Amino acid sequence: MKKVSLWEIFKIFFLIGIQLLGGGYVIVPLLKKYIVDERQWMSEEELIDYYAMSQCIPGIIAGNISICSGYKARGILGAFAAITGIVAPSFFSIILLANILINVVHYPIVQNAFWGIRISVIILILVTIKDIWAKSVNSKFTYTLFLLILLALLFFHISPAIIVILSALVSLLYSNLAGGKNA
Repeated sequence: MKKVSLWEIFKIFFLIGIQLLGGGYVIVPLLKKYIVDERQWMSEEELIDYYAMSQCIPGIIAGNISICSGYKARGILGAFAAITGIVAPSFFSIILLANILINVVHYPIVQNAFWGIRISVIILILVTIKDIWAKSVNSKFTYTLFLLILLALLFFHISPAIIVILSALVSLLYSNLAGGKNA
């Protein structure tokens, strides 16, 4: 991979930030398009790994994954360019629109627009799940682990942090017992 300019990283993440309605789940298809498919700054597997890691560490998912992606492309300065690019559109939008929204949020047309936005976010989350599922749940072990995690979350109300830690430990143990193969 050729050396990516900081300006290019900022521009791409600014463009993604403009399109980032709905939060962290929406970023995966955008990153896949702009930095995996079009620019090959990373593989799809790396993107999914960064996304998973971004959910496991404190902070906003979109910001975390941007920092990881920028760091992959150009180190610390790339991480800084990416996070600056991703938050700049939101920062300026909030400053410009906050006063307007406070005054118009009660109108039915605005409420209907938010209803439509929520529906589109659900679809984007489902698309992200489909992509992550294909790369992550691909063996008897991972399918079994998925079902156990789902049951634990639904019926035992275990903290997601505990689930993530236990899943990582179980996967490491399985990998070691299976002779170093990926789960």
